[in-house]
Amino acid sequence: MPNFGEKEAAYAAEAITSGWVSTSGAKVSEFEEALAAYVGMPRAVAANSGTSSLHLAAMAAGIRRGDEVIVPTLTFIAAVNPLTRYVGAEPIFIGCNDTLCIDPDAVEDFCANHCTLKEDGLYNNKTGARVRALGVVHVFGNMADMPRLLDIARRYKLILIEDATEALGTRYTAGPLAGKAAGTMGDIGCYSFNGNKIMTTLGLASVVYTLGTSSAAVLSVKKVTNSDGKVWDKGWK
Repeated sequence: MPNFGEKEAAYAAEAITSGWVSTSGAKVSEFEEALAAYVGMPRAVAANSGTSSLHLAAMAAGIRRGDEVIVPTLTFIAAVNPLTRYVGAEPIFIGCNDTLCIDPDAVEDFCANHCTLKEDGLYNNKTGARVRALGVVHVFGNMADMPRLLDIARRYKLILIEDATEALGTRYTAGPLAGKAAGTMGDIGCYSFNGNKIMTTLGLASVVYTLGTSSAAVLSVKKVTNSDGKVWDKGWK
């Protein structure tokens, strides 16, 4: 259960008094800046849920209809659908190891023995579809084997999207990625602040971290849409 106290009640009252209780306002910007600083990233973009953050990540990564995305077998379905079905792509389920996270050996085997690497990307031999991305979920706060997975993603031209919705605060303490936080090593990383997560907000906020400020700008625009899905261009730079 969330641990709410007087400070949280005061912040909620301040937001209500200001009239900013939705997608904008000073508290949203403060939240984005504080979280980005905490995990050591240049930019963060708040969304209304972890599901939305993954959906935004899929769009920013260019995943489209007909593509395939490698995802783990041990996870919640909300970690899979936004990266695949929401954008018309298909999941390729890969098994997990003792960390409860996706097994890099199995990912390597699929890419090396069941796909063909071409100049423009990786293609599934069986379906002919382009395998465009690798979705990594840090389950229950356990860090996936990121050194291995980052190397695989680089060699096979895969966009690596980290689902760190359960791993806020998890960091490497040794090795080549010492000091790096879960959600900050791939091309895009997502966190969740639902009531059942490590830290929660009064809403269902999530944060998308990107390694490039240009991607963050794209996400800032994409998260503001009208009912038919067309982006309202509000001039974010």
